[in-house]
Amino acid sequence: MTYVDWKHYQQATAEVFRRLGCNAQVDYQAKGARAKHDVDVYATFPRSGISCTWVIECKLWKHRVPKEKVMALRGIVEDLGADRGILISEAGFQPGAHDAARGTNITLITSLEDFERTALAATTEVPLQLSGHDGGDVYAFPPGTQPSDLLRHGDFIITANWAGCSISIINPSTKSIVRTIDLDKYDLVSNGKREIHGHPPGSLVVADGRLFVGQVFSDVIIVIDMATHAIIRRIPIPGGGEGQLSVSKDETEVYFASNLLSQFHIIDTATYALETVAYPGGGRGCLSILRHPSNRLLYLGVTRGGHIDGKGYPHANSYLAIYDLARREYVAEVQLAELVNGQADDAMPVCITYDDLHERVYVGMMQSNRGICVIDARSGKALQDIQFKPHEWSKPYQWVDPLSQCITDNLLLTVNRNNRELVAIDRDSLTAVGSALLGDAPNGPRSVVAWEGHAVVSYPGRNALIFVPLESLGSTPLKH
Repeated sequence: MTYVDWKHYQQATAEVFRRLGCNAQVDYQAKGARAKHDVDVYATFPRSGISCTWVIECKLWKHRVPKEKVMALRGIVEDLGADRGILISEAGFQPGAHDAARGTNITLITSLEDFERTALAATTEVPLQLSGHDGGDVYAFPPGTQPSDLLRHGDFIITANWAGCSISIINPSTKSIVRTIDLDKYDLVSNGKREIHGHPPGSLVVADGRLFVGQVFSDVIIVIDMATHAIIRRIPIPGGGEGQLSVSKDETEVYFASNLLSQFHIIDTATYALETVAYPGGGRGCLSILRHPSNRLLYLGVTRGGHIDGKGYPHANSYLAIYDLARREYVAEVQLAELVNGQADDAMPVCITYDDLHERVYVGMMQSNRGICVIDARSGKALQDIQFKPHEWSKPYQWVDPLSQCITDNLLLTVNRNNRELVAIDRDSLTAVGSALLGDAPNGPRSVVAWEGHAVVSYPGRNALIFVPLESLGSTPLKH
């Protein structure tokens, strides 16, 4: 790689260490025991709960670096009490420099590009373990992780680990964990003993290089810098972090729909300022939210408090509320609950997916025989339902619970929890064209994203991700 000048070389070095999980600062003045020192790149990171410091010097010279520069760096590292000094030179080092560094905490690097490649391969990736085949290859996480919600971000997949109370960055190409980020912890006294517990993660979105995480059973949304994998903000949220997140296409706004209070919040990603909007009159609880990618419309799956033909009924009365962000008002409500023996069912809209090809949204319904409700994205008119027949793994339930959907090519993929299956649906005909059984385990599969000709499904009860080749789903319409 060619570097424009020494300043570019410093910035490139800092970026490498940020990708390795460090907080890296350029042209940093550090105060030591005896003097102040101007450091090219000052990198800090936690390791086993202990803060570590690396002092990095960048030499974009045409000739090799002599031993005097190594000796000078050793002195700076000692005065600062740093853990390691790193000297980088594309031109290499004189023999005396290697002698001066041998047996010390000074590392000499002769290629920044090679260093990054080998460092990532050697130190940051923990391989997932191939543990079986059910519909696709099953890759297990370390025990006690339970990957749940999934988010595709560039070449990586982000997992929200319910039991692990953490976030993992997954490289799907190598089937490995690049980084795991622990969420906040708290202590609790039980039977006279103090125990440490973690907050599990909920919904995930990425905006402007930051990961926003609904931290369940806490009062905040966590914000993680994707370059350094560091928690950089805790946004206090009325009612806490139990709810669902969505993001605008330009990533200037994040939306959080509370499941505990009857309101959603518009978060300015530049300032973290909140604007709060109440759900329509009587609306309570929300398990799904989606921002339209081009129109200023927000779709909210409200679980309780709706009306059928202007009349309220016993039980949930779930509905889809459509909010116009430009006009700052609700413009439509779409009834989702069904009447059974004079009362509304307990159906809940748990996911909303936008189809740009047909300008419609798909609403996955839990505890409902409707399956997936197909809604016109502009008018809010209900178009049809995509229904599924339960099989023996669904018992004692009569519904399949399509908890998660995603779109890839001309397919709508859905994870049907109670059926323990992944189903592929043709977006034109809205008929099922293939499916894969994912094995039986408690609570079934949870979430799906598409990646490189595969559906990647999280299965908390199996503590694993399942990689299902799309071509294995077939193209013959199924009878559902």
